[in-house]
Amino acid sequence: MITAKTWKNGFANGLKTSFLLLKVIIPVFALIKVLEHTPVIGWISQFCDPLMRFVGLPGEAALAVVTGMFLNFYAALGIIVALSLTPWQITIIAVILSCCHELVIETAIIKKTGVRAGPILGIRLATALVAGVTLNLFGKMAL
Repeated sequence: MITAKTWKNGFANGLKTSFLLLKVIIPVFALIKVLEHTPVIGWISQFCDPLMRFVGLPGEAALAVVTGMFLNFYAALGIIVALSLTPWQITIIAVILSCCHELVIETAIIKKTGVRAGPILGIRLATALVAGVTLNLFGKMAL
């Protein structure tokens, strides 16, 4: 039965979760906005542009993809918001990160289960790449 206490607890938990997410997203967003005024993002973009174009993304999207792969979705979200990406490009990043996110933590967990982490890591990276390329191709046909 839903009571006033249920609503109160749900609201309190929602606020805690929101503040937790904002503690990650806002600093990352601010850092990217500061880096936009330096040559750093340009360097990263130029270096990553060929691979990112392969999956239909601009070079600067590599920041979001790599951050999501090594840290988490929420840090990547802070970068995505700071970049000028189309909804389709955001969809491609979301699918790539759905296949391949938090690699450091999850690879450590996989190792603790006794499974060889290398093949699993390879499968995740390959799946993310194939998904990105596939969405890029579908996007070109549909748009």
